[in-house]
Amino acid sequence: MADQVQDWNQKPEFFEFTRGRFVSDEAAQVACRRVHFDMNELAKTAALSMGAKKCIDVEKYPDGLYNKAFIFTLEDGRQIVGKVPNPIAGLPHFTTASEVATLDFLRNVLHLPVPQVYAWSSKRGSTPVGAEYILMEKIKGVPLSEKWQDLVPGDKVKLFFQIDRYQQQWTSTRFPKIGSLYYRRDLLSPPPDDYLFQNNQMDPVSMSEFAVGPAVGREWVEHGRQSLVCDRGSWSSTLDYRRAVGNREIQALDQIKSFPNLDVMICGPKLYVPTKDKKLLALQALQALLPFILPQQVEHQFGYLWHNDLHDENIFVDPQNPTTITGIIDWQSTQILPLYDHILEPNFLDYSGPEPDDALTRPELPPNVNSLPFEERKEITRSYIEQSLIVAWRRLIKNNNPLQYNTLRFGNTIPGNLLSLGRRLFSLGEAHFMSLLLDLKSEWRKTPAVYNPKGLDYPVLISESNAVTIKEDERLADEGIRMMSYTAREFGALWPNKGLVRHDQYERAKSELRDAKENLSSYLKLSSSEREELDRYWPFDS
Repeated sequence: MADQVQDWNQKPEFFEFTRGRFVSDEAAQVACRRVHFDMNELAKTAALSMGAKKCIDVEKYPDGLYNKAFIFTLEDGRQIVGKVPNPIAGLPHFTTASEVATLDFLRNVLHLPVPQVYAWSSKRGSTPVGAEYILMEKIKGVPLSEKWQDLVPGDKVKLFFQIDRYQQQWTSTRFPKIGSLYYRRDLLSPPPDDYLFQNNQMDPVSMSEFAVGPAVGREWVEHGRQSLVCDRGSWSSTLDYRRAVGNREIQALDQIKSFPNLDVMICGPKLYVPTKDKKLLALQALQALLPFILPQQVEHQFGYLWHNDLHDENIFVDPQNPTTITGIIDWQSTQILPLYDHILEPNFLDYSGPEPDDALTRPELPPNVNSLPFEERKEITRSYIEQSLIVAWRRLIKNNNPLQYNTLRFGNTIPGNLLSLGRRLFSLGEAHFMSLLLDLKSEWRKTPAVYNPKGLDYPVLISESNAVTIKEDERLADEGIRMMSYTAREFGALWPNKGLVRHDQYERAKSELRDAKENLSSYLKLSSSEREELDRYWPFDS
């Protein structure tokens, strides 16, 4: 049995959230990220999983929002990574079980550079560790974030080619079921042992050890949805899947006490005010429209396994040759979904400029750029490089992976935007969703993305008076988004991204957030009662 060097349970920071402070509802935010378990047993299991006698050191990585991660150093110097999910990470058992099966499939079936799993448990009550955990390979290399800004555009494009090769594999692996991937033995009621997926030759491939089961995406658990007893899959058709999503949101409206105040938009008096009735109206319209706005092409009737968070901390590269990817991490909550419900572009592109046209015309610098003042020239050059990179990326996938490219273009249509907004209407988005309904009504018989072979009338009734209200709600919502964006820019590095700031920023951030709310109240000329109402919608503690 592996020997224990010291009592790792005497380090309280291992079990608590220590990365920073939350500026809203901090006690609850910390509580849902507190995990009690036996670190001595986890260290022992780490050593045993690698055939070592003992673990000589345990270090904690900076806290993520959903997991605690540790680096275990064994007596021979080898290191492995351990991950323990926070209570907020997802459904017990399913989230961990799906992640392990997904890593196995990606590594051993698709041959992608993902961590090897050495030991794991999705049943906290059946392990001496007392928590779910995954012990896995420490990926070689460094996060792309350490190298991206130093790469010349040509080297960034070399990385694009590698990402594109991986994504071609994902689009050529088509699952007839929608949900998340598991080992069949981890599901109480697995689907029939039919073929698991179609390969790039469209041949069915049977793998009896795997099965598609309940979806474990964040939208199925965030903002109170974890408590819902709802249809979580798997599903055999895209229509059944999207109806289940809509029903989940309707159920959330009915059963969860209040919808969240999010830090993307300021709501309240003289701005947009979300209501249960408005959200329900949007969801009912979505359910009526689904048969018309879901893509009907054969390739869109399948599910695709996809990494939806390809930011530069999740991609590892060779530090000596940073155009070579050594691994991709963080596959928790991965889902098998229709392609239009995935994030199809890598997050590290971080592009927010004008949408490139379908011709993918290369941007050009203005002829007088060298005569411009330094700061203006710097900003124009930065924008030019960003546009050039996004055009290069789009050209690559248009040529090599047209299904991905065409699906990306579909996302910019009215039906594509309705489907995107419709996944989280309990949380946000109903004002813009309803405005898009008006746009779709006016374009009903002219929009190619609408499936309406029988020429049916628009299935959503919107009166003229409701149309006026919808447009006013959109205007107010846009104003709330603009105000929140302005506030975030004014805060700069002090802005509480996802409600979180550094420990040394906490008091100042709280003070400046109070000042920001006061300035907003003055700008809107709110009465004392309206100021009290604003408190209910302000997403930060007063």
